[in-house]
Amino acid sequence: MIQNASGGQLAFALAGDDKASFENFWQGDNQELVSCLKSAIACRKNDIGLDPTAQPKVIYGYGPEGCGKSHLLYAVMRAAKNVDIQHSYSSLSDRYIRPEMLETINASGLVCIDNIQCWAGDNHNERALFTLFEQIKYAGGQLVVMAKQAPEVSEFSLRDLVSRLSSGLIYPMYELSDEQRFEALKMRAGHRGLVVSDDVLTFLVSRASRNTQELFAFLDEMDKASLLEKRKITIPFLQSLLAK
Repeated sequence: MIQNASGGQLAFALAGDDKASFENFWQGDNQELVSCLKSAIACRKNDIGLDPTAQPKVIYGYGPEGCGKSHLLYAVMRAAKNVDIQHSYSSLSDRYIRPEMLETINASGLVCIDNIQCWAGDNHNERALFTLFEQIKYAGGQLVVMAKQAPEVSEFSLRDLVSRLSSGLIYPMYELSDEQRFEALKMRAGHRGLVVSDDVLTFLVSRASRNTQELFAFLDEMDKASLLEKRKITIPFLQSLLAK
């Protein structure tokens, strides 16, 4: 982890997607989770979050790969930074993160843990997560977790940890439908200043991966390729890229 200017700790992965925000996240059927995360920011901004009865200690989102879990955590980080709220981010899929590193996290702020399932099955790691939760509980902080599965069906063996993770608000994250992916792509293209016709976007949605993260990554590559080759983005151009 690295220290940011506002005192929060960021994993290196954040630098690769530091433009992620609530504004460029297409909610689809995930409105309740997004509203909950925004509320957590607003409450802490107004010091309401310091009241232990005002906000849950855990907000837990889960869903398949590529549905936007990391994007939402990055959005939380950006929103927290914008209003000077203490925050941290750790992705447990990063091998360089060790259990002892959790001891350095400011437990009184917003603590974002991504890919928490990666530490399931390791007693030492699970104990470290349990200790972190207890520190957050007594320091007045809040834990925001993203995972692939709900706590009760996760592979964590420490039942006390499962109990703690299940004690807050739990939200399934839903993949976007084809119509929603079209709108999400259109929004993302607009934010990039990329001119893409509806026909091209419809073609892309019907041919490319359903993984939203991969879909957006391809949109970025499409933008770069069109600039490099000085070509307009058309269906034939898109077909040539998909064939590579």
